[in-house]
Amino acid sequence: MRSVITAAIAATCFTAIAAQDRSPIDGGDASAGKSIFESTGGCVSCHSVNRVGGIVGPDLSWIGILRTPESLRRSLVNPDDQISRPYFTVVVDTHTGDRIHGVALNEDDLSIQIRDAQGNLRSFIKGDLKDLRRESRSLMPSYASFSSTELAHVVSYLRTLRTLDPVEARERPRDIPAATENAEFFDRPARDREDRPDELLSALEITAGATVADIGSGTGYFTWRLAEQVGRRGRVYAVDIQESMLELTKATVARHDLRNVEYVLSDGNELRLPERSIDLAFIAYAYHEFADPKAMMLTVRRALKPGGRVFVLEYAQESNRAPASRLHSMRFDDIRREIEPAGFQVVRLLDFLPVQHGVIFAMR
Repeated sequence: MRSVITAAIAATCFTAIAAQDRSPIDGGDASAGKSIFESTGGCVSCHSVNRVGGIVGPDLSWIGILRTPESLRRSLVNPDDQISRPYFTVVVDTHTGDRIHGVALNEDDLSIQIRDAQGNLRSFIKGDLKDLRRESRSLMPSYASFSSTELAHVVSYLRTLRTLDPVEARERPRDIPAATENAEFFDRPARDREDRPDELLSALEITAGATVADIGSGTGYFTWRLAEQVGRRGRVYAVDIQESMLELTKATVARHDLRNVEYVLSDGNELRLPERSIDLAFIAYAYHEFADPKAMMLTVRRALKPGGRVFVLEYAQESNRAPASRLHSMRFDDIRREIEPAGFQVVRLLDFLPVQHGVIFAMR
């Protein structure tokens, strides 16, 4: 029913931080959806919630943070629509005429281990097989036959599943790198493919007329896009600690003929923005460089309007494919460990980013 955020995050285990919201969502009833999930839908035969259920499909304990209602509906009706490679169907044909469908668990040049559709572990020597292939489809059946009401009930229930492991309360000091000056890296040709900016900004659901602070604006890669998103009635504060980067941001914004951006030189611990002035603090690849993260997040909180949000984008230190060193990447648990004590909680994770953590926080 869902794809993993990245292979790195998928390897991390999560349990509860947030109370489940049992209110109806989009006309659905969560209690009715839970009943369908556990009985007529047969979902628990493949998926687990809070360690109860099957293990063929992914754990759904935190699917409500990963997916929007529309995304959940699409996966229920067409399970192949958003499937990620770890859950591609593996088809094994043996020389004895057996055909086994499953998902791969471990594989090397000589052998493969799969979990079949019934949840059994099966191991094969590749040289002994008639055929072995992956198909970009899910083992999960379609629920297109469900009525719109039943689908709404199930979606409503899935949206209540928002459990994450509590992180250790103790502080874990980390090395703070110097502010990045590599403008060429910020503007590399592959960045659109890696950052997926259109999809990312769409997921943030920034409304026209909103006020956004782009903290660590760099060369303005996101600044001009945010300025277009908020429209003429909106405003973007481009904030950076380097005058040279602000000049690059200004040049980028000017090339796009936008006039709703203001430029703020920060000292690294203070945003220098009015209190309760912004709807969203957008922090892309800059949080790891905050000299004093605790102080900076307190000033971010002061600048947020009631109901304001924080978005943090960082390369995943857990991923071996991230194009950044350990100093310029972060673990998901460390992001939470530093930001949550400032009065924030995770409300959504962007699961479509290839090698990044994209985390949306709201004020508690």
